[in-house]
Amino acid sequence: MTVGDAHCHLADLENPDAALAEARGAGVSAILAVSMTPDDALRSLELKRRHPGLVFAGVGLHPSRVPGLSDEEAAAELGLVADGVGAADFVGEIGLDYKDAPDAPDQRRQREILDRLLDLAERARLPVNMHSRRADGEIVDIAAAFTARTGLPALLHWFTHSIRLARRCAGAGVFISVGPSIEIDPAQSRVARAIDPEFLLVETDSPVEYAGVRAAPSWAPRVARALAAARGESPDRVGERLSVNLARYLGR
Repeated sequence: MTVGDAHCHLADLENPDAALAEARGAGVSAILAVSMTPDDALRSLELKRRHPGLVFAGVGLHPSRVPGLSDEEAAAELGLVADGVGAADFVGEIGLDYKDAPDAPDQRRQREILDRLLDLAERARLPVNMHSRRADGEIVDIAAAFTARTGLPALLHWFTHSIRLARRCAGAGVFISVGPSIEIDPAQSRVARAIDPEFLLVETDSPVEYAGVRAAPSWAPRVARALAAARGESPDRVGERLSVNLARYLGR
């Protein structure tokens, strides 16, 4: 099985080059390196330069950072993201996180910055890679509106919380990626079965920990096999579909 990792914090790995070699050996065909900060973006873009065709780099500003930034700091970081868009393959990780923004003013500020990041993506004609926590219905509406308005793909990463919202994504043409927790969480397996096959991807969210073990990009085929088992499909068929979907998401 050859598949891509649709959401990985590659710049946060202790040895990204070694992780990339391991991933390639495991059958990983592409890794989407998301960025939470402009510094992350610089490292991701450098990894893309060193590993062309394997690493696809995103530039972004994670919503959890927004409440801790002054207006001047936020403007400066947005400016740096804008500077990197021309060399990027997508804009992300961006989105909403109301766990880290429980108050209405911080939530409004997250939405305002998200709007600016979506405008950057639209002007650059790039897809977006999106995060959501405690704002799932709202982020589906935003992703759907972005795709309808621009014709550009939107991906909701690790979005396996609700069958109803997964079906709304299908109707809006919004991609969803499934993470490693599908191996251990029956509820997420049930949602994964409901995702439209035309908008289905897998990710590792490396280096997030599972059962005390840090995820790695080489896990992507393992996640795909668990997905195939959950959906009652052959691993080869799921792998082929995932590859086609990732190419469509990247516009390739």
